[in-house]
Amino acid sequence: MVDHSWRQAPKLIALAAIILTSLNLRTAIVALSPLVPRVQDDLGVGQSLIGVLGMIPTAMFAVSAFLLPTLMRRLTIAQLLFAAMILTAVGQVWRVLGPSAFNLVAGSVCALFAIGVTNAAMPVAVRSYFPNRVPTVSTTFLVTSQVAMGLAPLLAEPFALAAESVGLTGWRASLGSWALLAVVAAVAWLPLLARSRRPEKTVRVPGDADKPKGVAVWRTPAGVGLAFMFGCTSFVTYSIMAFLPQLFVEAGASTQFAGTMLAYWSLLGLPLNVLGPWLVGRFTEVYPMAAASCVIFIVGNIGLATAPMAAPWLWVTLSGLGPLVFPMALTLINIRSRSMAGAASLSSFAQGLGYTVACVGPLLTGVLREATGSWVAAVAVWIAGTAVVLAGSFFATRDVFVEDQIKSQGTAS
Repeated sequence: MVDHSWRQAPKLIALAAIILTSLNLRTAIVALSPLVPRVQDDLGVGQSLIGVLGMIPTAMFAVSAFLLPTLMRRLTIAQLLFAAMILTAVGQVWRVLGPSAFNLVAGSVCALFAIGVTNAAMPVAVRSYFPNRVPTVSTTFLVTSQVAMGLAPLLAEPFALAAESVGLTGWRASLGSWALLAVVAAVAWLPLLARSRRPEKTVRVPGDADKPKGVAVWRTPAGVGLAFMFGCTSFVTYSIMAFLPQLFVEAGASTQFAGTMLAYWSLLGLPLNVLGPWLVGRFTEVYPMAAASCVIFIVGNIGLATAPMAAPWLWVTLSGLGPLVFPMALTLINIRSRSMAGAASLSSFAQGLGYTVACVGPLLTGVLREATGSWVAAVAVWIAGTAVVLAGSFFATRDVFVEDQIKSQGTAS
């Protein structure tokens, strides 16, 4: 009997590489927050710089997502993700070097730009290596990313204390240590780099000549719907992550309870990252699920704005279950495209717009809170954003392909 197990090796290597890469999608962001007081004491920086650091992730994610199609015309998916992981490691080391805040900012820009490229490229990688297992592999990398996101802030302070016990600067060693994870992920892509030297029609995004002619992705109903679905969900969720503890403290809760509420809200994302891809892969018509999640989101956020301490666990549960549309949108990037070019274009447009809008969310929320003296106006904007998600989901969840819409509109014109 002939052993064909060697044929599965590239798939297993690709799966391992995707999982290891997903561990890096949020660690560079959340590992910093618990160390902010140490950073301020060591570098002598104020809240304004910390605010700048808080805006860098979404800004870099937006820029890198818009650049994805250009990058993928020059590199295979394996080459791109290998380079992104190397750049992530370089940036994480860079930002802990030197006595000034410049390296902290510049290194963060470097690392988070690379992570943004990775964010946008991951759905394409899943489509490339596992075209028949998109929901399953999407669930795997989303759950892995969520677990790492939960562990990184928990380990940040213990890592810092351990480093100080051997004479190192705690925050620098703790924050810089995550570069090792990016290096491991980069190494995992090496075997696939050798294979990518051969022509790989399933891995490299086709050039413009291979793309449907006539209309850009952003002019198709599915593309616009997916962008609104992704963008306005990001707008609301990033605002909640930034201000939920403050909302509870102002309502009379302790800082410990407020932090617990944010941790619980974040933890609810774990089952959503399993459920969202499964729903999209299992059912053709998923708009009712998306609509239900939007309604739940709105009810929870109304409760948070009007009577947060009346039923805090209920409101946070409803608000935390609302972003089900986020993992659904990530999976729909592949489901709504026939080709690698379509998936890359959808990922670039939806994530680029999404993180651009997400940059505005926390800023607008803070301005409205300060101007009005309450959370009602800010949460009203969250509700309006969720209504846009509801409308966008109607078009994004229809059983169509973006390439077909491009061709039909091109013919009509």
